[in-house]
Amino acid sequence: MRVVILGGGYAGVVCALRLAWQARGQADITLVSASDHFVERIRLHQQAAGQSLVVRELASMLKGTGVVLKRGWVTRVDPRGEVTVEGEQVPFDRLVVALGSQVDRDRVPGVREHAWTIDAGSSAELAKQLPSIAARKGRVVVIGGGLTGIESATEMAESYPGLQVTLLSSSPLGENLSEAGRSHLNAVLRRLGISVQQGEVRRVQAGAVELSDRFVPFDACVWVGGFVVPSVVRESGLPVNTRGQVLVDPYLRALGHENVCVVGDAACVVEPLAPTGMGCKTALPMGAHVGENLARLARGLPELPFDYMDAGVCISLGRKDGLIQPMGRDGSPAHWVLKGRTAAWVKEFIVRFTVWTLLGERRRWVRTLWVKTGRTRSLEVPGRSTLAA
Repeated sequence: MRVVILGGGYAGVVCALRLAWQARGQADITLVSASDHFVERIRLHQQAAGQSLVVRELASMLKGTGVVLKRGWVTRVDPRGEVTVEGEQVPFDRLVVALGSQVDRDRVPGVREHAWTIDAGSSAELAKQLPSIAARKGRVVVIGGGLTGIESATEMAESYPGLQVTLLSSSPLGENLSEAGRSHLNAVLRRLGISVQQGEVRRVQAGAVELSDRFVPFDACVWVGGFVVPSVVRESGLPVNTRGQVLVDPYLRALGHENVCVVGDAACVVEPLAPTGMGCKTALPMGAHVGENLARLARGLPELPFDYMDAGVCISLGRKDGLIQPMGRDGSPAHWVLKGRTAAWVKEFIVRFTVWTLLGERRRWVRTLWVKTGRTRSLEVPGRSTLAA
């Protein structure tokens, strides 16, 4: 069985490693990545604030597994059995789309021309500019009140006390947090001197953000106001939603295309499962699950439905503070939170553990684990599979 995995992020790498581990030599696995390096996206806000990140070579992470690493940009996806990588056609029996998401620079006029973003290239360049901006007590506006925006604003404010940081959101911050969680978040923002403003962004101009009723000046603008799935996925002919995410069944197979699995940010799970959010915490379980299912197919066993429960939200608020918000089975926030230095330590441990898990999968020491609801047992189909190629 020829398996091609598109994407060298959390979901793609863990899928390749789990499949190589479990298939027992019964699958030819190719991982396609536009970069030679594994990017820890959940640390990019630290990079933007001037902190150095560990560079990890994908080839080293896959060493000894039998997975073939193919470097290049995916320019075309044909669900019928072929992808194009920089002009070369690569055939497959099973395809895994793990291309993730990217910052939506075209959602608001002027973002592409006048704003930095929290991705690998832009974050590194922003880090070079912040010291001089901070030295003259300049103004940084972070647009986007989600977790990435909060983590970016607090990291910059802590790293550069001279900066005047404004966090601009279209809705109240921490709407998915409990009262205790929102209280701590707001206390940290006040302590760091971060100005929180609410409003709808109409456009980003050179030196100012235009809202519906006012302008917010800046020396540097950071846009984290939304993410979108790469166009090569949206144009593949696979069924997608308005965000470009591929609609997948409980087995994480694209609807109408059982030979194509989609994991991570590029996937939207339809009923009977609840939709999963974007982020590393869902990408790793989805990637590991599909790797396991493809290994089962290679061995003539039936696939199993994906089961996932969001156990909570982990937010770093600089290096010295954090917030852990547990979630109930119904998705509502618990009344209690873990906060302060202890929460910062827990968040750092979790971030490190994501990489340790990948290294452990390669060495077959540990498996990626996650909390499950137990509600998908009725979808399991007994017997052997006839889908193995």
